[in-house]
Formats: sequence, C-alpha cells, structure tokens
Amino acid sequence: MSLSLDALRSAFAIRGHARASRAEIVSFRDRQLRKLVRHAYHAVPYYRALWDEHGVHPDCIRGAADMPLLPTVTKTHFREAPEIERVAAGLDPELLIPAASSGSSGRPFMIRRSWLEQNVLHLPRVRALRSYGIKGTDRALNILNPKHAHARDNKIIGRTLVALKLQTQQKRVSIHLDPEAIAAEVRAYRPAMLSGYPNMLARVSGVLQREPVRPPSIRVALTGAEALTPDLRRKIEARLGVPVRDQYGSNECNLMAWECSHGGPLHTSDDTVLVEVVGADGVPVAPGEIGEVVVTALHTFTMPLIRFRIGDVAEQGSGVCECGAPFGTIRGVQGRMLDMFPLPDGRVIHPYWLSESLIMDDPDWIENFQLTQERIDRVMMRIVPRAEPTSERLATLRAHGVELLGAGVDFELLIVDSIPSELSGKFRPARSHVTSSYDDIVVPALRAPVPS
Repeated sequence: MSLSLDALRSAFAIRGHARASRAEIVSFRDRQLRKLVRHAYHAVPYYRALWDEHGVHPDCIRGAADMPLLPTVTKTHFREAPEIERVAAGLDPELLIPAASSGSSGRPFMIRRSWLEQNVLHLPRVRALRSYGIKGTDRALNILNPKHAHARDNKIIGRTLVALKLQTQQKRVSIHLDPEAIAAEVRAYRPAMLSGYPNMLARVSGVLQREPVRPPSIRVALTGAEALTPDLRRKIEARLGVPVRDQYGSNECNLMAWECSHGGPLHTSDDTVLVEVVGADGVPVAPGEIGEVVVTALHTFTMPLIRFRIGDVAEQGSGVCECGAPFGTIRGVQGRMLDMFPLPDGRVIHPYWLSESLIMDDPDWIENFQLTQERIDRVMMRIVPRAEPTSERLATLRAHGVELLGAGVDFELLIVDSIPSELSGKFRPARSHVTSSYDDIVVPALRAPVPS
C-alpha cells in the first residue's frame, strides 16, 4: 500500500476520531507508530544508524509504551547529519515542501514534508475549532506573521473544504499592523473566532473594548505560539467578554494539543502526534510530574521526526480528560516566552518578525540565536554559528536588521561561542528589558531619550 493511500485513509479516520473511543484512538496511534518506526529504520539512513548504535530494532516497538526503548533526538544531533540522510530514500529534499521552524527555541532548522502530509497536519486544528463550537459556516480571523505558501503547497484541499462549508473560512491579518488597524479588520470581518499571539491579542482586545464589534460576533479567542500567562488571559477575557482557549503547537508537528472547551488541561492530538513528557532518563513521568516534551510526528514519513526534543517543559496530565473527550492531556506547558519590542517610532514588533525576516530563509548555518532589546533604541542579536559565516553574509544580515528596525534604533550583531540560559534553566530566545509580560517590566513612556 502506498504512503499516499495510507495518508488519505488516515485523514478520513482522524476526521471521525472526536467521536471515537479512547481504545480506538490508542489502537490507531500504536498502528501508526509501528508503521512509522519500520519505515524510518528501512528507508531513512539517519534513524537506521542511530538505532543500530543503540541496539534497538523496529520490531521491538509495538506501541507508545515501547517508545522509551528508542533514544531521544535533539535538533543539534539531527542537523549534524546531511539532509539527504534525514529524508526517506529516493526522495529529493528540494522537491518536498520546506517549512523552517519558527526559531521559538532559538534553534531554527528546515523541515521537509510532502504535499499530502502538509494537508493531513491541518486536520487537528479543524477538530479543535469544532470542540469550541466553531463550525464550517463560521469565520475565523488569525493575527499572525505574513506567510507565503510554497508553490507546491496549493491548499486545494483546504479551499475545497471551505467551499463545501466543511471547514471554517479563515482570514490572516499581519501582526505588523498597529492594533487599531487590526481591530478595524476584525470589526469589518466579524469573525466567530479570533486568534493570535497572547501579547498581541491583549493589545488588540484593548482597542476592541473601546470600539467593539457590532453586533457582537466573537465567541472564543484562541492563543498560541508563546506562553499565555494568567494575567494575559484575564485581560483578553475581560476586554472581549469571551473565553480564551490556549493551543500548543510547533512547526515540526503543527497542532499538538488544545485546551479543553471547559478550560483546564490541554487535549493531546494522539492520532497525529505522540506527546511524551519525559524525565532525564527519557522515560515518561507520572501524571502530575514535570518533564521535557518529546514528540513523534505520526504522519510524517518523508522526513520522520521520532522522539524529537523540541525544548519545552510540561506537566503530564491524566490519561483522559474529565470532559469525556477520548484524548490524553498535558498541563502547564512552559515554553516560548517571547517579549514584544516597543520602538521609538511607536511600533511594537514581535520577535518572530525579526527572526523570520533575518534568518529563516537560510537557517541551517545557525546553531542558536537570541534577540535582546537592551533599550528602546537598541536591539542585540547573538548568534552561535554551526559554520563560520562569511563577512558578506554578516554585512547583509546587519544591514537588513537596521532596515527592519528603522531610524533611531541601534542593531548590533554578535557572533558568540555560546548563549547562557536563565537561572531557572529556561532559554529565552527573545527578551525585552523595556517591557515584558514575563518579567513584570513596563516602561510607561515608550519614547527615545531626548538628546541633551
């Protein structure tokens, strides 16, 4: 059976799993794990060499309970292998759809997927919206970074489902617009669901509180991509008058978990990704314990990601949610603490804009990076290179940074040997010393100092 036919059958099954039993989802997940592990061993040189080194054969893996037999994989180790050894034999990486990781961990790299895999990964988001009462006849507005679809990712499945009223109509609004302009887009579009990064949603919701959507249309606000603090949640809910629900995803696996429609834990997307919360020994921790998040993308066969460490920490939840949904749970994801940067000209930019604009077209030369706003008129980017950058590359990067930040802002680029983590052990890829939702830093007057 071809992988394409298998992917289509899996997509059909996933669409019905919200109404399935827990046993049915576990059985589906474990079958998918067995297929994936066998495929990776026989078709992907990277995994065959890694597992042979650890003395593990794919026949030992019967399901999720056996996955700790396999070693975990770090981004650094994964990228050390040539790309041709990380994709399935016979595939040309250049003919696959590229997706650069967001760099939210400070360690960007390029992912490759087939057209069908790219579309299957969208299904959990449709399911999450359904759980919040958002139907195919509703509209959703997403405040995100501008994204240009790859030429091979023609979105035909999504467009067909929208036309048939089986999928919510989506509108994407650039996060680079000021909150007043974004709020105007929201009022004109009148969505049932509003989503975006927590910090930006808090700012836009303040405008919508003064000038709301009339008549009211928004029924739920979704957040993701950065940590949702209790304070940010309270602000958004109070200003919009609707519940806020958080989502947990990554470019490696797309949506991995979504908050229960009743609030509380996050449901893990067990039929598209195996989410393990593990201790230092790589073995899953008990419910209520904290550990590192390790993921396995169940439907990515072109460039498999198996027991992949994405750099986040979470609390292991119960086997199933009290709401009765047939999915496992996690709580308290600790990751992606990303401050927004206020600038002297009044703009407030998201660090994703800087990182994606500066390095995401060619991320593989970078081992690690960090953006720090030291003052309102000074931003520093530290890079730990994997390979020595040319002087031309650095000059281009500096010039682009200066152009993005604009007049009156110093942009300093430093090539360093290492970047230290916080005292807590958490790495902060973007931090502002001017204003921060995570450090309780707020400078009221967001203006450049007046020259003496």
